[in-house]
Order: sequence, then C-alpha cells, then structure tokens
Amino acid sequence: MSRESGAGFRRGSADPKRVSLCAGVLLVTLAGCSGGGSPADGAGSSSEASPSSSGVSTTREVPEKERERLGELSAERLCELVGPAELGRFAFPVESGSSEEVSFDPPVRGCRFPGREGERSVLVAAQPDGYHEIGSEEVTSLPVTASRTSHANDCTVYSDVAGTTLQVTVAVPEAGPEQCDTAAEVSRRVLRPLVY
Repeated sequence: MSRESGAGFRRGSADPKRVSLCAGVLLVTLAGCSGGGSPADGAGSSSEASPSSSGVSTTREVPEKERERLGELSAERLCELVGPAELGRFAFPVESGSSEEVSFDPPVRGCRFPGREGERSVLVAAQPDGYHEIGSEEVTSLPVTASRTSHANDCTVYSDVAGTTLQVTVAVPEAGPEQCDTAAEVSRRVLRPLVY
C-alpha cells in the first residue's frame, strides 16, 4: 500500500523545521551512498553502474511489469532480493543468505544473512498482511506505509507491500538508532523489485 493512504497513522501538520532537517539528512545520506570514490583515495572511480550481486541494479528502478509480489516469493528468492556485497555496504559484512522458516503460526518465510563476525545478522522476511502496523514508530523515509520497533539487540522495519508485510531486522549485540536507519535502507533496496 502506498504511503498516500496513510493507513494506521494519524495525519497532522508537519513541523517545517523537522521536515527541512529530515530532507537535509536524506540528501546527505543519498549523496554519501552514490558509490563514487573520492579523488583522495587514489583508486579512481568509475561512473559506470554495475548490477549488485542480487541481479537488481542499484542505480535504476525496476519497471512495474517486471516487479514481483512478495507474498508469492519463496524463501530462496527472498535471499536474492539483496546480496551480501550490498548488505556489507549498508550494514556490516555478511555471509550468503540462507532460507529459513521464521515462524510457523502464522507461517513466515525468510532469509537470514549471518554476520561474518560476532552475533550479528540481517533478516529479510515476508509477514502476513497488517503486520506493518505493529511497530511502535512510523517510518516516513520509505515509499510505503511502514513502522519500526527496536529492542536491546535488534531493530525491525515492517513495510506494507501489496497484501503482505516486508520485515527487515538488523540484529546486533547492542542495537542503537543506526541499526534502525540500516533496516530502513535495506528495506528501501529490497522494495525496488517488488510490487507495492
């Protein structure tokens, strides 16, 4: 469901200072994610875009007719929506993802990317419709209605995606606000090839 529907969240007038600050932070974040190297690093940079290891380009939107429905994807296909190299740039170095049943009641399939060091992981899962509302805080940086919840050792973003809920959980021994930012960025990347 697109953000315009406003399902599950109250509408109110936005504080212009907060909107400006958020827009500024978003621009800085996007500028930092452009992938170009600085001349000072001596390695040079290439302006040619290359597809990520997941097969989904990091620089273009997937045409609507090529997008897939999250609710119809296997756990193995969930592992292909984002790759270890891309997760390493936005989260931390991870191993290849492995499919797993996250829950049996209701049945939830997912893909867990274990961290290369320590007890860290990134989980991408497909939850039932409506779970996007269980987070304690609204996420406004995504093109869909989303919420997030955090605990001492993880942060999860739940996104409303065409009759299903995309769950992205970043788990680390001591989670902070940066893990929630990471979960939102991973969600944004996983949403690219999906119908929403």
